[in-house]
Amino acid sequence: MITAGFSFEHPDTGTRVTVLESDAETRGMGWLLEVRRRARVPDLAEHLHETWTETFEIVSGTARYSLDGVEGTLRAGESFVVEPRHFHVHPWNATDDEMVYRQRDRFAQASAAAVQDVLGVLATRAGLIRDGTAPRSALARLLQQAVIARTVTRHGNYLSHPSAFAQQVIGATVGRLGAVLGYRAVHPKYVGG
Repeated sequence: MITAGFSFEHPDTGTRVTVLESDAETRGMGWLLEVRRRARVPDLAEHLHETWTETFEIVSGTARYSLDGVEGTLRAGESFVVEPRHFHVHPWNATDDEMVYRQRDRFAQASAAAVQDVLGVLATRAGLIRDGTAPRSALARLLQQAVIARTVTRHGNYLSHPSAFAQQVIGATVGRLGAVLGYRAVHPKYVGG
């Protein structure tokens, strides 16, 4: 169970995410994160959320971001809002100094499951890489990604490619197979469970 105070670090980029508010504090309406970054590359691929709004406020440093394919720069005190159904890439560092931002996700309707699943996918991904147990073969990576697709598309989250329909089909078929074979999008070991 991911609660306020929970944190995880992406071992490849050193990005540290701390949950300031989880579903308990927001009544299932989203979350508030503090993200500390040194890496000058994005942690997440371009994606969209069908029904929720994300706000990113730069606390310190300088950030790059992408919204609908257009890159921009933000400095401490500045923010940008991603409305539902807009492709975006979360802020990444524009300099060698640490950059810190706060990310507020606000859902259209309450869903504690979406909070736990989406944050759980991110924490599990980081944990698998840290522990050296991330899938290595092409087939294993496909099965892991399909299980993740099955979980996040349930909550209206889609990568920019392949199409949303293709991601749903992959999740429903290959993702189901991956789950049967023991792959997990959210592993209790990495979410405090």
